[in-house]
Amino acid sequence: MDNKIKSFNSNTTIVLDFYTKVLGQGDINLADDIIKNDYIQHSPTVKTGKDGFIEFMSFLKQLPQPKNLVKPFMRLISDENFVIVHLSIKFMEQQKAVLDLYRLKDGFLAEHWDASEDITGFSVNHNPVVEGTITIENISSTKENKSIIHKYTEHILVNRSSDQWTNYVSTNVIQHNPKIKNGRRALIEYYKKIDVKKVHRILGEGNFVVTQSEVFFETVPFVVYDIYRLKDKMIVEHWSVSQKIPENMAHHNGMF
Repeated sequence: MDNKIKSFNSNTTIVLDFYTKVLGQGDINLADDIIKNDYIQHSPTVKTGKDGFIEFMSFLKQLPQPKNLVKPFMRLISDENFVIVHLSIKFMEQQKAVLDLYRLKDGFLAEHWDASEDITGFSVNHNPVVEGTITIENISSTKENKSIIHKYTEHILVNRSSDQWTNYVSTNVIQHNPKIKNGRRALIEYYKKIDVKKVHRILGEGNFVVTQSEVFFETVPFVVYDIYRLKDKMIVEHWSVSQKIPENMAHHNGMF
């Protein structure tokens, strides 16, 4: 594999087929072939197990389909047996930003987490919520970049060491969270208002690193996925998808 630019691996190909043929074309037979029987579901409104997913697909097929299907914008990041998909879709007439996280085992989809939030058109930074840089490069920097984000989340977001922002975040960081202006100063002000309780996962590939975190906005718990693009060991671009954690779910697996 080229050390500078990503090439698709088998897990990424499986996930792409899943999106194209199962989610895009409603191929339930393929879903039956590539999803493990004991598929673990963390999406709060979908039952766990393969049968739960197929039931969900049957529900989707009953919904009105858009006349002109548009390919969702997709950012694909893989880390060993995990594949992350960042995209924008229209669901029940509402455009949404979505982050899907899959764990694969022996060529099958074995576990799934996600978060979604409405794209309203409002943005203080005027950047698109999902679109932006997609090219994964500098594959050899994966381990180092994950370590940088681990230190960043531990020191700054969880332990609130406010004097270390300049060690990790570029002054002119490009921001895609519609609630945050561009630049490091705006990001600092934003994190003064929220409480990052725990970072559950840090996954990455090359210049992209993704975190899955448990965050409280005031007293309300959310799952938040942050996507960071790094350059020269600094965060230079940031996206996020957050979703409120409901009290009741379709399973007992939680959202983490």
